[in-house]
Amino acid sequence: MTSSPAPVPLAAELEDLEIWQRALAAAHGQLQRSQATLMQAHKLEAIGQLAAGVAHEINTPVQYISDNVAYVAAAFTSIGELVRTCAAAIGADGAVDAAALGAARAASAAVDVQQLLIEIPRALTESLEGLERVASIVAALRSFSHPSRGRREPFDLNHGLLTTIAVARNEWRYVAEVATDLDPALPPVVGIRDELGQVFLNLIVNAAHAIAEATERGRPGRGVIAISSRQVRDQVTIRISDTGDGIPDEIRDRVFEPFFTTKALGRGTGQGLALTRSVVVERHAGAITFESTCGTGTTFIVTLPIGGSAGGSP
Repeated sequence: MTSSPAPVPLAAELEDLEIWQRALAAAHGQLQRSQATLMQAHKLEAIGQLAAGVAHEINTPVQYISDNVAYVAAAFTSIGELVRTCAAAIGADGAVDAAALGAARAASAAVDVQQLLIEIPRALTESLEGLERVASIVAALRSFSHPSRGRREPFDLNHGLLTTIAVARNEWRYVAEVATDLDPALPPVVGIRDELGQVFLNLIVNAAHAIAEATERGRPGRGVIAISSRQVRDQVTIRISDTGDGIPDEIRDRVFEPFFTTKALGRGTGQGLALTRSVVVERHAGAITFESTCGTGTTFIVTLPIGGSAGGSP
């Protein structure tokens, strides 16, 4: 007759359970820290990739500001010489020096004053417009890159979308037009501002790359990136569409997988959509889906609760 094993004391079972709970909590904490580190690294990588484009965007208005200022400076030098020559032709007593008057007439013939009166204001207006363009680019970059330090706060999604469009302009300007249809009455959404900005950036850059790839395969003309926002009851929906070639049926189940990408080497790491899904679903209790038609394009749909979610990771 065999004896049955002695029962494990309940206290020992509870102790083992507590050990497993502590280990699970530690693993969960490490996973959250790793995820936060990965998101920050991806954001820095994205900013680094955009830096050259932003520099180009700033360089263009700066160049014509520089050219216009140089033109105005030369014009005022010519005008100054003409004024001094004319002043020399008239003495302090009002008498006119015939020789100096002849020199003034010759100087006047050499300087097209009427043309300068047209071109100088035009150059100054263009320069002011260029300065406004530079200021808007810098403001957009500062807004996009400003860290929220994980704080949840009311966030203007429309402003975030417009800021991201401006920052990413060099990614789409050569291949597409951007069409916006943003709900002016859209309420603020409680969320982590810089993380949501990264979501918009990933989707806009992906849309630009999809159109660029379609163009490289021979599609004529420029594409369109359409961006819209709407309130649906207690949620907001953002749609970002492209006129690329669409997502093939055989890989649609994999687009949100970490490190999965169909982009050429150096254009994508496969982390963008995975992190986008993590931010939307896990950090903000939202949803992200897509609709795609081969040969026509793809639309990503992001849905976020207006009041945020206490259940999301802090």
